[in-house]
Amino acid sequence: MKKAFLICLIVFASTITYGQQVKYKLSTNAPFGTYNLFSPTAITPNGWLHQFLEYQKSGLTGHIEAAGYPFNTGMWTAEINNGNNEIYWWPYEQSGYFVDGCIKAGYLLRDTFLISKAKLQVNYVLNKKNADGRLGPQDLKGRWNKWPYTGFLRSFMTEYTVNHDPAIIDAMMKHYSTYKGEEFADELDLCNAEEMCWLYGITGDASMLHRAEIAYATFKSDHKYRDRDGKDIDFASDMVPNYHGVVYIEIVKIPAILYSYTGKKEYLDEAQHGIAQMEKYDMLVSGVPSSTEHFVGISETAGHETCNLSTIPYTYGYMLQITGNARWADKIEKAVFNAGIGAITKDFRAEQYFSAPNQFIATMTSNNLGYNDARMAFLPGHDTECCTGNVNRFMPYYIDQMWLGTKDNGIAAALYGPSAIDANLGTSKQPVRITENTKYPFSETISFKVSTAKAVKFPFQLRIPGWCKTPSISINGKKIQADVKPGQFFTLNRTFANGDEVTLSVPMSVKITNWPNDGIAVERGPIVYSYPIAATKDTVHNYAKSTAAFPGVEYRPAADWNYSLLVKNASDVQVIKNSNNGYPWSSSPVVLRVPAEKLNNWKLLQTKDSKGEATEQTSAFPADRDNTSKKQYIDLVPYGSTFLRVTVFPGL
Repeated sequence: MKKAFLICLIVFASTITYGQQVKYKLSTNAPFGTYNLFSPTAITPNGWLHQFLEYQKSGLTGHIEAAGYPFNTGMWTAEINNGNNEIYWWPYEQSGYFVDGCIKAGYLLRDTFLISKAKLQVNYVLNKKNADGRLGPQDLKGRWNKWPYTGFLRSFMTEYTVNHDPAIIDAMMKHYSTYKGEEFADELDLCNAEEMCWLYGITGDASMLHRAEIAYATFKSDHKYRDRDGKDIDFASDMVPNYHGVVYIEIVKIPAILYSYTGKKEYLDEAQHGIAQMEKYDMLVSGVPSSTEHFVGISETAGHETCNLSTIPYTYGYMLQITGNARWADKIEKAVFNAGIGAITKDFRAEQYFSAPNQFIATMTSNNLGYNDARMAFLPGHDTECCTGNVNRFMPYYIDQMWLGTKDNGIAAALYGPSAIDANLGTSKQPVRITENTKYPFSETISFKVSTAKAVKFPFQLRIPGWCKTPSISINGKKIQADVKPGQFFTLNRTFANGDEVTLSVPMSVKITNWPNDGIAVERGPIVYSYPIAATKDTVHNYAKSTAAFPGVEYRPAADWNYSLLVKNASDVQVIKNSNNGYPWSSSPVVLRVPAEKLNNWKLLQTKDSKGEATEQTSAFPADRDNTSKKQYIDLVPYGSTFLRVTVFPGL
């Protein structure tokens, strides 16, 4: 432990020394925000979080070329055309997503392979000198051709946060200075306001903030900037959101970011209202809204695009950092632990384009959510490549936001999981390591051990989940006498000595939630529980993006799944814990046993695919429920550990 702590001190010392040499601030500090991100190199994921990132490394993140076009090209180091000598923006959007996820995963793992893979792209763009001062490929074609910069330049932001290279800021400033604010008004292009605000925070150059405000004002001024398929966006109104889900979720954070730098409350109000409307009409039990590709409302057959497994934790992460409201952290955990992990193979070698709380079959022809027939199969790459790039980001985003810095030289434990943080805390900026030991989200106990060369006073905030009814906090084994309220951050403002241990207890109770068409679901803590459908697993052949090393996989039900739950309240659910110490998303440490009966007339939907050939798809609840009247017990497991599942059941 002493050796590890000495290394920590050396790392901090070198960072501070280098930081004194640069001409810009080391990090942005939005004046009207609440929390700030740490460098990803300050965070050490342990336990299952570390294993997840290792799966990313040995899977798609480390071998993204296995997913095919455009990831088997030079990506941002090359000119990619569509065969007509036109350089369209799509492949740069898709590969930009990947680079962002790869560099974050690399720094979180301290992995030179992933870092080098991402920095090949970053350094090429940084060092390539375009005559007009702009970054990346020139004259991208198509509407929203400035949108790819948003995803890709997040990797520049990460690289600066880690290494404080002023050349990154110089290049980004030069790039954005070649544009007028109005040039970013058109829908997805507006998302560049994130980078412009960040640059303002780093440099103090008000022209960047001005461009961002002008872009948003222009976006709001004319429907033509918000028109996609005849639909519209108005975050301040009570209109039912019907827009493209990814676009809406990416853009809705922009007014909140503007608020954090300007203090104009109307910006924050618009963002919060826009999100509230989306959640009211589209939020599914998985923690991610229906979005295939547009919002489609709430039903037992609704699903979501995999891109939104990353956009939700990222946008909600901004809301958490800006407002300091703990409910955003609850929402991030729910999205990642359920929808996120439930849309991938556990070795991270394949993902779905569309996934859903209820998915009874996942084959090359079973997609019931529109567009390409194969979008619910587990594939390394899909017909449209955005999700394949984006899936690499959701867990790095989660880990990157687990620990947040406070404005009073303190620290907040915002999202939970086995990890450690190295930070300079207190007015003296004393190097401190806090190690979080837990099996959360399966464990109800989270302990934090403090390592410091000398005693130091700093505020230590703990997020108290909103779903926890009886939380408690102990220090060195002694329970504190304080009002620890669910749904808030609790602050321990005290002097911490080396070896001090803080323990947070978050008892998880079962909750029954109600859904349309008399549907019900079962939740416990941040996890939604599903019936895991026994399945046959078949390798996909005759598909270019399915190989021996990275095979596509189809799943077909091999046993009955058509259950109705006989659950009236939480007392009908039995919680069964086991001693599983392996990877928890492959064999769950917690199982819920519930009473159920079969519905004889609930079967797979018999239909035809786009070629007119017979296929089967996930079906809605039967209008008339023909119960067997034979009670039996079935076991539910965490949503994220399943491939085929029933999550929303017909109720009594």
